[in-house]
This record gives sequence, C-alpha cells and structure tokens, in this order.
Amino acid sequence: MSALDVARETLRPRVFPATPSDPEAVTLAGQVAAAGGDAVRAVVFFGSRRSGAASRDRHSAHDLFVLVRDYREFYLGLKAAGQLRRRASLVAWLNTWLPPNQVSFRGQGQAQGKLSIVTPATFLRETSPLRRDHFCAGRLFQPAEVVFAADAEARALALEGLAQAHALTLGWARPWLPERFDAAAFTRRILEVSLSQEIRPEPSSRAGVLWEAQREHMVAVYARLLEAWADEGELLREAGQYRLPAPVPPQERAWLSGYFRRSKARATARWLKYVLTFDHWLEYIRRKAERHTGQQIVLSPREERWPLVFLWPRVFRYLRDKDRRP
Repeated sequence: MSALDVARETLRPRVFPATPSDPEAVTLAGQVAAAGGDAVRAVVFFGSRRSGAASRDRHSAHDLFVLVRDYREFYLGLKAAGQLRRRASLVAWLNTWLPPNQVSFRGQGQAQGKLSIVTPATFLRETSPLRRDHFCAGRLFQPAEVVFAADAEARALALEGLAQAHALTLGWARPWLPERFDAAAFTRRILEVSLSQEIRPEPSSRAGVLWEAQREHMVAVYARLLEAWADEGELLREAGQYRLPAPVPPQERAWLSGYFRRSKARATARWLKYVLTFDHWLEYIRRKAERHTGQQIVLSPREERWPLVFLWPRVFRYLRDKDRRP
C-alpha cells in the first residue's frame, strides 16, 4: 500500500473513535452545526485540547476546523444565532482571502470554540502537495477527530484531508531529520520543525510538551507510515531504524526553507483579518499569554483602546523573552 493508503487505514479508527476523547468537543461541534445549518459539512477537533497538552480552564478553547459548503450561508447562520458581531458578508469575503478565517464561538456553559473555517475543496487542497502554506498541514498531521459529519461523504472527505496531511510530513521535514531515526525520533522532530516555523506565543520547549502529550498516538501512526515510506523507497531500513537514502540536495533544502518563509508571511498577514473575524480577539490573546507565562498581564487603557497602534512594543518584548522564562 502507498503511504496515503496506510494513513487512511491507520487513522480511520482514531479519527472516528467509538468513544470520543472529549464529549464537550462533540457537544460544541453539534452547536456549531446547528448555528451554521446546512452549510456545515464536517467539524474536525484538533489542537492542544485534543492532544491533552492544554490546560482545561474555562478560557482554554477547543480548536475546530469547520468545513462549510458556502461561507456566506454559514456566517448568516452564526449572525442569526448571536455568534457573530461583524456583517456576515464581510466575514465571508475575508474567508476567500488567505483561508481559513478564525472566529470565536461561545458554547453553552463555559465551552468555547476557536473555529477555522474552510470549504471542503480548500481543506483538501491545503493538506495536499498543492497547498499554498503550512497552516492546515502543520496542524492536522497531529491527533484529530471528526466530531461532526453531515453524511458519509463528509466523513470520507474529512478523513482524506487528515490522511493527506500525515502522508505529507516526510516531504517537508526531510532536510531537518536526524541521520537515523525511529518513530519516536521522527515524530518529535517533525513537531519541532513545524512549530519552529511559526510565530507562536509558546516557548520553544512547547514542542517537547506537545510530543509527550501525544506520543502514544503519533508513534503508533507514524511507525506504520515509516514502514510504508521504506517500502516505497523513500527511506532505508537500518538496524531497526530508518535513514534517508541520500543527502538532501541543496535546492530542495532551499525550496523548503522558502516554503516555510512564505508560510510564516501568510500566517502573519492572517492576523490582520483575525482582528475583524475573531470577536474579543485581544482578550483571547491576553489570556493565552497568561496561561503560557503563568503571570497576570494587565493592559493599559490606551493598549486596550488602540491595540493595533500601542500594543506592538509589548508584543515584541513578549516574543523576545518567551524562551527566557522558567
């Protein structure tokens, strides 16, 4: 079987578990689907709450990819449900520029969702070799579950995107792999590479924390993928480990370095639209920074009133110092 076939087969019982890992995520996905109506095709639960690496306080949001067939129809549903402050047509238009959009969703009780909104076609493209950046692929090669699907076709589509994201990993990680590796070393390294290529509020040690939280899942899945890549000749087996059959050419290394630079630039550009699409974005960022620093962050009145003008010095200091904190 090809690596993609192996990914489909290996992920299927994990993507559609008999017992969901987080019932609250299932409930939240159902509420998103109810608000979005027939536009919602599938909801994929991913991120640090899925992996178990997140704190479970009331401000920790569930990360959900929401696959919708029509942006405007979906946002009109959110607007009618009181889940969107901006005009639905504006947010829908922004979703066509550097998708996905990210929007907040307030579930019943204390549940919160951070929704990444894409069409099914975009979801499949952005987890394929035709992807335009690393945003989707860089999140979905990790543990994920389909917590809502409108029908069998939607279930199959969500699984396909997740399988593609897993099957891509060897391609974008090749220049940074150790000389020899097993499934544990491979999965830890791809997490380190992927996270290092984004501007993130977490310290660089976050990759190790994430890996420990999802080690069992990732080692089991990628052990089979490493075997498949070896069968295809992409890797060589050697004394219970694997290695690349030849050094990575300089032009491949340069292309992948450029790919990650473009991805970082596109991710940074998305921040500009999140200010419009993500309600209460400043409070969300402040609380996230507090969780990762363990320190209370108090914004000045002018930072709260004009964050896009006066918040930048604090942001730069935070990013500069985040790896120096204990």
